[in-house]
Amino acid sequence: MVYEIHSSFTPVSYLLVVVSTGYFIQDAGDIIFSGYARESWEFLLHHVTVIWTFLYAILTSHYVAGAVVALFVEVNSVFLHSRLLLKMAEVAKDSLLYTINKILNVTTYISFRLGAQFYLTWYILVNYSWLDHAGYFLVSMMLMNIMMLIYFYRLLRADFFSKHSQSNGTRKFAQD
Repeated sequence: MVYEIHSSFTPVSYLLVVVSTGYFIQDAGDIIFSGYARESWEFLLHHVTVIWTFLYAILTSHYVAGAVVALFVEVNSVFLHSRLLLKMAEVAKDSLLYTINKILNVTTYISFRLGAQFYLTWYILVNYSWLDHAGYFLVSMMLMNIMMLIYFYRLLRADFFSKHSQSNGTRKFAQD
């Protein structure tokens, strides 16, 4: 599936994309209906981008493998959510547990989030001339690449380059 992103998939991978699309729709609805839409507009933009690309994959059975590759970013979510839980538990930033998590967080961010995104972008660019609706997916990928690089910068700044963190009370991806 990694080499035939456009056309290959299994029933289980198709089901994974369907369920994941449902999750993104539910989470977007939660953000909107809980009143955090204004503070979390970046999340909503990300969710809309994912939803429209995943729905295309579901409805056409094309790019299902690409959606599965894109879901590798969720490996990093374990450490991002652990980071948030540690902060909520007021675990000190200089503790061993927080330090281990932040190293695993940045490592999985680079390998799973950025690696998967850049692989998909490379695949689209190399095969652009024959892929169905390649422009649609390239625009989506570039938008997500920009967002992920901004989030990565925020994460590095918050955990590695900032001595004093400030919280403004909003739900942000790499909130200090």
